[in-house]
Amino acid sequence: MKPDRFVIASVLFLCTGLGLIFGYCNGTVGMSMATPLSGSSLNICTTTNGPGAVGGVALTVMGVLLLIFALIWSIVGQFRRDGAGGKRAELPKE
Repeated sequence: MKPDRFVIASVLFLCTGLGLIFGYCNGTVGMSMATPLSGSSLNICTTTNGPGAVGGVALTVMGVLLLIFALIWSIVGQFRRDGAGGKRAELPKE
């Protein structure tokens, strides 16, 4: 089985989860720039209510887990040997 299906599913779960979280959030964003770069700041304050609080977090966690599984699956697929005699199966030459 190829890991590309897990990557597609993880992106869909992540996008849906983050969409729910930010779609149902109330909050403020503030940014101030200063001449010395160390004086600059970015403040993000959000509160998520309703379906985004439960469903958004659950979908986002599921997306992250699927992405980790796809990464592990693709790494294992790089080292797995197929075919007889422990050699990789090669494509037929034309």
